[in-house]
Amino acid sequence: MIDYKSLHPGQKFFLNILVPLLYLFPLVFAYLAPKNFGFGIRPLVYVGLSVGAAGVLLWIAAMWSLGSSLAVLPGTNQLVTKGVYRIFRHPIYIGIILTLTGLFLACGSVPCLVYMILVVVPLNIYRAREEEKVLLEQLGSAYQQYKDSTLF
Repeated sequence: MIDYKSLHPGQKFFLNILVPLLYLFPLVFAYLAPKNFGFGIRPLVYVGLSVGAAGVLLWIAAMWSLGSSLAVLPGTNQLVTKGVYRIFRHPIYIGIILTLTGLFLACGSVPCLVYMILVVVPLNIYRAREEEKVLLEQLGSAYQQYKDSTLF
């Protein structure tokens, strides 16, 4: 079981500062870089904004569903299966990916899309797998049944 309190300061710094910066970096880059909105295809701007908005809504719905169980690391004895967690095991990660992908499509930023594919998506997959190991250890067959009945 991973306990946030037992982490040394370097690990806490990594979780609280560096990991979020990995998500914020492409936003800053997209803001500062030259824009080619929708890669020159106007409808792609609206598609990107729609995908981004859907990601934000999923992200918010997931955080709302978690309520007091929201934490940097899994460390609960309670399995959350309400709201969007009835469908997805990792709706926050999906929301992050949708939000950033939509914004980068709308802005027309190839470097940020590449960053998403090479850094953000693998990071979210890694985090999801590590969390699932902990949750399987903590919650056993209840989590396995939940995992079998939901999407990523």
